[in-house]
Amino acid sequence: MTTTQTSPQQWARGMLVPGRAAVLDVETTNLNGSIIEICVVDAATGNPLLDTLVDPGEVPIHPDAYAVHGIAPADLIGAPGWATVHQKLLAVTAGRVTLSYHSDFDQGRVLHDCARHSLDPAHLADPEMWGCIMRMRSQAEGTEKNIRLDGGHRAHSDAAAARTVLLSIAEGPSVPTTSTSHSPR
Repeated sequence: MTTTQTSPQQWARGMLVPGRAAVLDVETTNLNGSIIEICVVDAATGNPLLDTLVDPGEVPIHPDAYAVHGIAPADLIGAPGWATVHQKLLAVTAGRVTLSYHSDFDQGRVLHDCARHSLDPAHLADPEMWGCIMRMRSQAEGTEKNIRLDGGHRAHSDAAAARTVLLSIAEGPSVPTTSTSHSPR
């Protein structure tokens, strides 16, 4: 989302207007892999709009990814596939800015799975309809470092943690700091 001429605090406050934005997080089979868990929470309220495991089909979960999020193939038995989740994702993000802590990663994985299944990503393909909370946090703190998100590496806890950072940015310059870099799933 374009942030020209607005401070991180103004941007965050704008994203907290009811109905304006949703915070998304995904967990994947590997760094360049398919989505196996997705959560979207309302930016204003924190209420979950979508929270589900996703069956990646024949795409295996890399051991390094499992070590981060702890999602095993057995956990995905009976989970909906991307085609089903995609329709729900489009519905809960329609008319909203989609925020994530590492938007390049999360949007990239959404677009990857849409392409893999020949599905139209619709508004989720528009980079102007995405906002990066990590980037705005770095601006708010006056650093060029990518600051690690302490969320537990599950989609729901990471989306909630990202929303907490958004709330902190909106409150002003007392955003908590850490010195380590965020590593996407």
